[in-house]
Amino acid sequence: MSMEPEPVLDLTTLTPKRAYVLRSPTGEELLAVFGGPAEDSDGATFFAHAPGFDGEVTVLPADGWSVLREHPAAAE
Repeated sequence: MSMEPEPVLDLTTLTPKRAYVLRSPTGEELLAVFGGPAEDSDGATFFAHAPGFDGEVTVLPADGWSVLREHPAAAE
């Protein structure tokens, strides 16, 4: 039985300018800051900085992306 929390299913509950841990369709985790709802979809826009990537990510659950949880440092 996994102790990992359930992914966030309702993207409208996310708080702008807070850090969240995302999971890509390939299973990689990415730390990103929530920017707001995506303009032309039911997804959400995040801003990420990681080795080999720096920019905007649009998370669409239908594409396999998920928001795992708010980053613990965001609550401090």
